[in-house]
Amino acid sequence: MSIYDQNPDQSLARIEALEKELATLKANHNTLDIQNKILKGFISLTNVSAGRMLIKATLQKTLEASIRQTGAQLGSLFLLDEDGRVTESILARGATDQTQKKTIVGQVLDKGLAGWVRENKRTGLITDTTKDYRWLKLPDEPYNALSALGVPIVWGEELLGILTLMHSQADHFTPASATAMEKTAELIALVLNNARIQTKHKQNETLIQQEDDLLNQVIHWFPSIIFVLDNQGVLLKCGGKYLAQIGLDAKESVGKSIYYLLPEANELKNLISHALANNVIESVSVQLERKDYGTWFYDAWFSPITDGQGQVVHVVCILLPA
Repeated sequence: MSIYDQNPDQSLARIEALEKELATLKANHNTLDIQNKILKGFISLTNVSAGRMLIKATLQKTLEASIRQTGAQLGSLFLLDEDGRVTESILARGATDQTQKKTIVGQVLDKGLAGWVRENKRTGLITDTTKDYRWLKLPDEPYNALSALGVPIVWGEELLGILTLMHSQADHFTPASATAMEKTAELIALVLNNARIQTKHKQNETLIQQEDDLLNQVIHWFPSIIFVLDNQGVLLKCGGKYLAQIGLDAKESVGKSIYYLLPEANELKNLISHALANNVIESVSVQLERKDYGTWFYDAWFSPITDGQGQVVHVVCILLPA
């Protein structure tokens, strides 16, 4: 049946439904793309950072990715301890001395949007800051925020952090962008929790094994399929919600070549070879065939990670059922 039926009302309804579905698909693609960048950034940081430096770098990368996802102009991010006290923070106004930072953090947690998010543990959407009691305008603030979005970062029952995004135009943030940001906040919580645990255990003599276990946890719970390969295509890590869908077991697959594990998946193997040649591949459609498991279609991302000399040492591959 064509969408161009003789009945104009029916045709218009079908077109509107298709446009709505397309908008949803675009929003989901954007969210997944940002999640891919956050995870890739975290994997890269664990190779070069430790302790508080890892926490600060993770916060900065997370904030930058969130700003890109929502089109915000600036934002702030607070990391909290088990008692709800701020242990690390990045302010929208940039670098400040410790005394001023402590004062600002205290004010916004007392009377501002961040405080409201901490109290309610739910997202706060402000379309016009001049008409919303939750927004606190600070004296001498070097920006003009007319719309804002406050998102809690929750791990289990614990509030790990508070993300606040801002824009100089009213109505910039919408319920749809808030929902998308909440999805990304789930991954942010996973990453921040692992970064926090790594920092607590950096002095432990079994640190290497602990870090490996923590990274395995991130990969295991990632909401898709993820492969981490060495520069020869051998699986170093693999996991994700849909891994069993293609007949792979994480423990049995590690240490084996992806080319051996997926002999029928020619399209996927060609893309992996392209990524191993230091080519970033974002959001491509892949058909994956497996004997006894059928044919599956995925949206795929391939991100090479290089060393200090620009040589590819790892490739991160993410597959999401189309």
